[in-house]
Formats: sequence, structure tokens, C-alpha cells
Amino acid sequence: MDAVERRAEKRVHPPGDAVLEFALWPAPAAAPARLPIAELGRPAASRRSGCRLTVADISVLGIGLTLDAPTAALEALASAPAFFLYLRLREYRPQTEGELLSLFFHAATARLTRSDGRLQAGLRFLRLGRGSPFDKALEFVDVSRFGAPGLASWIDAVVRGELRPDHDPAPGLNLDRLLDEPCVSGPLPAQGQDSPP
Repeated sequence: MDAVERRAEKRVHPPGDAVLEFALWPAPAAAPARLPIAELGRPAASRRSGCRLTVADISVLGIGLTLDAPTAALEALASAPAFFLYLRLREYRPQTEGELLSLFFHAATARLTRSDGRLQAGLRFLRLGRGSPFDKALEFVDVSRFGAPGLASWIDAVVRGELRPDHDPAPGLNLDRLLDEPCVSGPLPAQGQDSPP
């Protein structure tokens, strides 16, 4: 196993508030190369329809999740060989333009367990959907081997956040914050005529 494969299999448990929005649709085993959103239709389960999704773990290659939903939604998903999964995640990566990371996957069901009002699933990401710049459609790219790059950097940021100490920083000097120190970041002296250049 090479370094890329080891990183791809790294599974993390994201913070409880990481998933801001989600939607699930039953999908065929093979993803289309292109999917107009009119054909996608309404999701079988989503946060907006009152369903609850808990992410047990996530990697760039797959996700373990628990869905609490009405019986009709669970029945539609329980027999599907694959799902379309939309996730809008809270952004943890530094220096990102937006506050959200939105992902759309075609994911094969590796494991499904259904109980009263609940579906537990292990999904393997096969294709990543991207919005078409020309019309209202999703275009899919293969991510089954190496995963989605945006998700990889998001997972790295989650791990870095978990490794940070919970206590206040030490009173010493942290070079990452050197220019925030009061004695270094104080006001600039006024440039008068008597000041040397």
C-alpha cells in the first residue's frame, strides 16, 4: 500500500456539527456520465424533510452513516444498490474562500442495516458529481481509486483541529503569531520631516 492509498483509507469521525445539509436519493449501480437535475428529482431523505443524518466516520473513499427517517424514505433507500449523496459541510480548511464545502457523490452500498426508523449504511464513493457550467446538470468523474481532493484536504483540516490542544496557549512566544504581539504590531511612528528616511 503506497502513501496515497494509506491517506485515502484514513477514516475520521467529524465533529457533530460538520454536516450542515444532506440529501439522499436511491441510485442505479452504475452512475451516469451526466445527470440533469430534473431527472434527479426530490430526495428520498434530507434535513429539509425532517430526517437526521449522523456521520460515524468518513474517508476520501467512503462514509459510514446513520439515517433516522420515516418508513417511506427508508424503504426507498434500503433496496437501492447505490445512493446519490449530497453533503454540505462546515469548512475547517484555513484560507478557503467560502464557509462551506458542497459535495455530490454516487456511492455504492457496501453495508446496509435497517431497524425501526433507522438505516445504517457504509457507502463507497465511486463518482464525484460537479455542477455543469453550461446547464442544470451534474457531470461525474471517477473518484473510486484516489477519492475527492476537496474532501481529502477537509479531512486533513478536521484531523489538525482534533490535534490542537484544548487549553490556552502557553505564555511564551509562538512564531505563528509573531506579528500579533503588541510590541511588534504597535502603531507605526509618524514620519515627520525630522525623521530619518
